[in-house]
Amino acid sequence: MTRLLGLLFLLGACGGASASEPAPVATAATAGGDAVTPAPAEPIVMRTTTPVPVPQPAVAREELGAPLQRLWERTEVAVEVRPPNPPAEGTREALEAWAGGPFLEWMRARREAVAEAEGDAGFLAEAPPYERAVAAALFAYMYEDTAASMRGAPVPGEVAADAELLEAYVQTLNEALLPYAQSSAEAYATCAATLAEHGDPAWAEWFRYCADRGRELVEVYELEVEPAAGDESAPAREPPS
Repeated sequence: MTRLLGLLFLLGACGGASASEPAPVATAATAGGDAVTPAPAEPIVMRTTTPVPVPQPAVAREELGAPLQRLWERTEVAVEVRPPNPPAEGTREALEAWAGGPFLEWMRARREAVAEAEGDAGFLAEAPPYERAVAAALFAYMYEDTAASMRGAPVPGEVAADAELLEAYVQTLNEALLPYAQSSAEAYATCAATLAEHGDPAWAEWFRYCADRGRELVEVYELEVEPAAGDESAPAREPPS
């Protein structure tokens, strides 16, 4: 059991190519003999990543700044790295092998993907408020999904049957995942506060999304979240109207 708890602690510590130029379009002659060049068709965006469950933005995703679009795509790449299935056997030995093998490999891959997404955040200092809010929501969902995936780690039967072992197991697991849940709740609060200050009713759905998910995280994980800077009444702030 000591080895298993150590592994859990270690877990806590531890768009595609650009479009080419369109081919020349043949011209057709009008009745008067003038050549007419048809307008090029709008490019079809084919995404290879799985969408994250956020509302449709008031500004089309393709019209957002390129750095934010890249961050959005990296977020989708990060959450696509799914945890492995739990071991078929619920024994301590099987869980230790799973936690120190497939699950640890998943956690490392997820951390690397999150770090890549975080590395794209330098543009936020100069971004408009709604882009900062969208970025905060994306980070919040990425952290939330990481915490939820860790929380779903299986509990072996012999641990669940021993109250003392179960308490130690749950405490160690919470110590590993709570930083992700805390970061997620804070990012959701930042998203809601930024949009409340921005005051554009077109982003009201995003405000509600961030406020509701943040509130749910606080309740589920029993967190304490400070209001975002400049938002003295974040919990009671009304959405843009």
